[in-house]
Amino acid sequence: MRHLASIIGKLDDTQYTQESAALPGSTIGKHVRHVLDHFALLFAALASAQSASNNMQNPLGPVDYAHRERSPLTESTVDGGQCSIGRAIAIVEQLRERETAIPSFITVSDTLPGGTTASFLSTVDRELWFCIHHMIHHNAIIASLMFELGLNPPTEFAYAPSTIKLAHDLAK
Repeated sequence: MRHLASIIGKLDDTQYTQESAALPGSTIGKHVRHVLDHFALLFAALASAQSASNNMQNPLGPVDYAHRERSPLTESTVDGGQCSIGRAIAIVEQLRERETAIPSFITVSDTLPGGTTASFLSTVDRELWFCIHHMIHHNAIIASLMFELGLNPPTEFAYAPSTIKLAHDLAK
């Protein structure tokens, strides 16, 4: 998230909100907001936890990834995006401090093709990992949008850690 904050910090609001020619309706700001929406849903479920004594029969949630808040401020200004990223980073740091108190199980739901909703039992760790990989995927889209604007994001910005590691290993 800090890398994302650093990248968007180099943009002005016009670049942040410039609609893509290749992906109509898509902006860097909208992708930043979209990523943070997913983290926010998971964080809200964790904040509502009364105790760490949940189990598969009593999971947190549900976290419904289809029903996101979609903060206009996060997607419309660089400052708004950076503030939202800063709040998310602060929450992650708080989670690290109380790692043993984090519940394990959570129910997640989302809309499937055809419009039906499905719910799944998951773990908080797995959902946090999903949010991180989801962010990396959107970082790749953000990098493409930056190229469209004539900007050159760092190469590693748009790649998963395993891909970066493989490239370094192959270069040896």
